Formats: sequence, structure tokens, C-alpha cells
Amino acid sequence: MIFFGVMIGIAILGAMGYLAIDKKSTFHMRLASLGALALMIITLIICIVLVLTDNRVPVDESVLIVGAPVEVKEKDEGNNLLAIIFSILFLIALFVVIVFLAMREHKRGKANGA
Repeated sequence: MIFFGVMIGIAILGAMGYLAIDKKSTFHMRLASLGALALMIITLIICIVLVLTDNRVPVDESVLIVGAPVEVKEKDEGNNLLAIIFSILFLIALFVVIVFLAMREHKRGKANGA
């Protein structure tokens, strides 16, 4: 089920990028798609930080004891700080490239008199 959600998210991200770069898009459509892209990337950054910094042990519902304290992982699986930083930098670079391409396409359309 998670795979299906990820694939839908990637498709929507691609559609927003396409609308931002498409030659036939109006300026308002470009701004709306760039705003949607920015919100999606902010959401992704928050989710990546939450997932990679969580050190709790997953709860096994078959032996759930009400009121039991949350267990913390004993074994440190390494610092995920580097993965978080590279993920954030990649997402920001992707957004900057799409903004650059969208504005360049807008200037081309404006110069052509469209």
C-alpha cells in the first residue's frame, strides 16, 4: 500500500513539474504549480527528518500491553544526519532547477509575444 502512495506522489510531483515548465502554461499556472511543488518538497523534508530520526522500536500489536512505556532502540544503527542533509539538498536543488527552467520558459514566451 505504501508503494502505491509513493507512486501517486511521484506522479503528482512530475505533473507539477511539467505544468511549471510547459510552453503552453500561463504565468499564473506556473506560479500555482511552483507553489504546489514547494509545499510538496517541504512536506517531503519534514517526513524524511521524522522517519530518519525516529529511534523508537515498532510496536508489536500481538503483545500490546496497555500503558507499557515506549521502547528505544538499544543498538545505534549509525547517524542518519548525512542522509538527511543530502536528501534535503537534493530536493532543494530539484526545486531550484525547476524554478529556473520555468522562469526561463516564461521569458522565452514573453519575448516571442505569446
